[in-house]
Amino acid sequence: MIMRATEDVNYSAHTSRSSYRSESITSRSSDRGRSSSSEIVSATETRSLPVYIATQDYNPEPDDIESISLEQGQIVEVLDKKNAASWLIRTKARPPKSGWVPGSYFESPTEYYKQRKKTRELVNRDLNLTDEQEAIMKRDQVYHDLLRSEEEFVNELRTVVDTYVKALDDANIPEEVKAKKDELIMNLKQLHNFHANIMLKGLQYYSDDPNKVGQTFTRLSRDFDLHIQFHHNLPHVQKLLEQKTISDFLE
Repeated sequence: MIMRATEDVNYSAHTSRSSYRSESITSRSSDRGRSSSSEIVSATETRSLPVYIATQDYNPEPDDIESISLEQGQIVEVLDKKNAASWLIRTKARPPKSGWVPGSYFESPTEYYKQRKKTRELVNRDLNLTDEQEAIMKRDQVYHDLLRSEEEFVNELRTVVDTYVKALDDANIPEEVKAKKDELIMNLKQLHNFHANIMLKGLQYYSDDPNKVGQTFTRLSRDFDLHIQFHHNLPHVQKLLEQKTISDFLE
């Protein structure tokens, strides 16, 4: 599990190892152009919810009972963003609150921290920071770099799955290649699922408190065995890729 019992979102259904919280949304359209009466249903294989950060305070009109107020820097999960003018979100606070907020009030954690870095660089030119302030600034920068590198790694894994793995999943591949298919694919799909739907989501969820990022690594330590398995099998796969039929097919 990524989250403690005292916190709102649990990214793990966790039967034995890590899985991720995913939800499906059934909604009806209202006369305001929003989906209404949204039904949030736990599921095992639907999708994980994207995490965003409020870039400024939001206070809806008093008569807008479907919307909720937010503070700058608040973490939310997005349940519905089909209409950019109004997103259905759920707050991280306990108890969580759901409601509608304009999509323009949000940025991804990566973009949010990128903007904070630029602002700090401009402000810090004229300020003398205390040791504590400087330590916080460095911590935030390390967190941003970690989040950015994880997003880049997820994108690289997605490219491998969408090209290399997809080619091997083709029903018309040569029999010699088909016989070695599972060995060639290794655990690439599991690696992508872990980093895209568990690791990255955990890092994003803790973006308002980078002090807790270490918990993500600690609680998912067993899942990193996927990398050990991958590197253990890699030399064998590299030899398979030297076989002419396989190399010709993948070219």
